[in-house]
Amino acid sequence: MKLRLKGYWGLRQWDDDGLNPTVDEIQANDWDSSTSEGAPCLGAPINLRTESPCQITKIYTAKGTHILFRTHHAITDGRGTVHFMQDVFRILRGEEPIGSTSRITEWDIAMREQRPDYSVAEDDCLPVIKGSVNPELTGYQWHRFDWTGDKNKLAAKLIYACAELARNHFGEGKVLFRIPADLRRYMNESEGFTVANCSGAIDLEIEATTKLNEIRSQIVKAMRNKLDLAPFKENHKYVKWLPKSLFRVHPDSLKRMHREQRYRMSGIMSYMGEVDNDQFRCDGFTPFSQFGVPIPFENRPIFVAACTYNNISNIIIGCPRSACTMSELNEFCKQLSDSLDNL
Repeated sequence: MKLRLKGYWGLRQWDDDGLNPTVDEIQANDWDSSTSEGAPCLGAPINLRTESPCQITKIYTAKGTHILFRTHHAITDGRGTVHFMQDVFRILRGEEPIGSTSRITEWDIAMREQRPDYSVAEDDCLPVIKGSVNPELTGYQWHRFDWTGDKNKLAAKLIYACAELARNHFGEGKVLFRIPADLRRYMNESEGFTVANCSGAIDLEIEATTKLNEIRSQIVKAMRNKLDLAPFKENHKYVKWLPKSLFRVHPDSLKRMHREQRYRMSGIMSYMGEVDNDQFRCDGFTPFSQFGVPIPFENRPIFVAACTYNNISNIIIGCPRSACTMSELNEFCKQLSDSLDNL
C-alpha cells in the first residue's frame, strides 16, 4: 500500500520505500453519495510516481460521515482493498491485523498455470443504456441504488437483466460482458494471502436465447476450464517496452464508438459478494452501508459494481458522460431494478 513506481520503459520497478497511505478530511455538505455529482476525491487519477497508491479520506456530508478507501489497481484489486480495510479496522478495535505474507500477482499465477486459448472476439458489441449520446463530452459518471431482492445468483441476474435491456434498447446484436475473477483460488495454502492485484477475467457472450440458469452454468464452466487465465499471453511481457500512448484510446476513436454505439464489449460486471458491514466498525464509527465505485473506463459503455450486506445489495452503475445524461442514468437504474425484481 506504499509502493512507488520508479524507472522508465521496461526498466520500471516498484520501490517498497514509497509513500505511506494518506489520511485526509473533507467537508462535502451538498453530496448525497447516491451519484457522482459533487463527489469529492473520485475524479482525478492517482499519480504513482508522486502520490501514495492508497488514499483514505473522511468525507463529512449532511447525512453523515463516509470513509473512502481509494487504491490504484496497479497495486491491488477489490479483494485486496477489502482485506486492507478490514485490517485497518482490526487495528482501530485493538485487534491484531492479519496482514499479507505473499507478493504473488495475477501475472505470476497466469505464467505458472496452463492457460487456454483466448477465443473471444471483442468487437461490434451493443451498449446497454439508451440515452442522449454526446460524443464531445468527456469524463465519467455513476449512480447507485439499493436492491432488496433475492441475492442468490446475483451476478448471473445482473448479466441476464443487462443483456435483456441491451436488446430491448438496441435490437439484435452481440452482447459480451467481462467478469473480473479472483485468481487467489490458484494459490496454495502455504503461499499465504496476497493483497497485490490478483484478478483475471472471464468474458461471456450472451445469446438472445440464453436463460438465466445457463449464465450461471457458463460462469461455473468457465472457472472449471480456467478461462479466467485466458486473457494473459506470454508475449505480454514485452508490452512494458511500448510507449504508454499506444494504450490510450485516441479521442477520435472514442467519439466514433459513442456515435456508432458499438464497443469492444457491452460492459463489465463486478460482484464482490457478501461483505459484512460489522468488519468496518470501531469506536466512534458504526457503518450502516457500503458501496464500491466503478473504474472510470470511457471506452466501456457500462460498469456494474455490486456488493451485498445485511440482505441489501448495493448496485452502482457507471458509464461515460457521453453515453447519457445523469437523469437518464437514474432512469436506467430504475429499469434495472425492475428487471431484477422480475427474475
